[in-house]
Amino acid sequence: MAYTPMYEMWRMVVEGAPFDVMLDLGHGEDYPLVTHPWFFGVRIPMTNRNEDGLPSEEEAARLDLVENRVRETLRSRDGVYVGRRTGMGNRDLLIYFPVRPRGLEDRIRASIGMEILFISRADPRWEGYQQLLPGEKDWRSIEDAKLIAGLLNANTDPKAEHHLEHSVETSLNKGAEALVGLMEKLELDDVAVEGERPALIVRGTQRTMLDPEQILRVSWVLEQKAPKARGTYLGWQAEIVPLGDAEGSQSVVESILADLDLDD
Repeated sequence: MAYTPMYEMWRMVVEGAPFDVMLDLGHGEDYPLVTHPWFFGVRIPMTNRNEDGLPSEEEAARLDLVENRVRETLRSRDGVYVGRRTGMGNRDLLIYFPVRPRGLEDRIRASIGMEILFISRADPRWEGYQQLLPGEKDWRSIEDAKLIAGLLNANTDPKAEHHLEHSVETSLNKGAEALVGLMEKLELDDVAVEGERPALIVRGTQRTMLDPEQILRVSWVLEQKAPKARGTYLGWQAEIVPLGDAEGSQSVVESILADLDLDD
């Protein structure tokens, strides 16, 4: 199968600290690449970070510029860039090479003009890449992020309260009853059952800003619990809320999704 880049981005939490991960999942089925057994990590320290260890808007833009310059240097050595992890005051780039890239550290430092840390070691099994592959909850976060991005691209107001309608399909009446109780426990509004067996649809409305963490709190539980009620989580949808009059502000979701344009 021909390789096709497939970058995905999501947020993960490690020992209470949030990290934004971007990984090329195009290698997900064919790693490790036997032609590139040497791992090379580049750590770019932040100069302006938020209390949670993630970069401010201005710092994220600066990190992107530094990363682009590093990646330009890597291309001359046949390096394969597989992704990055941003958090705890640093951005870590993950690259694999055919052989140990000698002298590359000094070349990058000279090009960037700032102190950067490096990790260089043999990793024929691509364990560095494997450790960042998304789990089930990460995949749910990725799907939510795509839906949020669609709303943002349609010029919805990210600061406004949105009505997210979550839907679960089940074939059993008892399953529908259980799902109604679950949605009510999750504090969803307007919970109702539609249709007839074997295609009963249970819907509930979450009222929230486009905060990925709040949305994931509901979508992840529904996705995990639905099979116990012989059901399948169908996802959520929301109508566009016209942009308000506030200017110059940016919500947390916009900062999380700012890197979705990966043509860097």
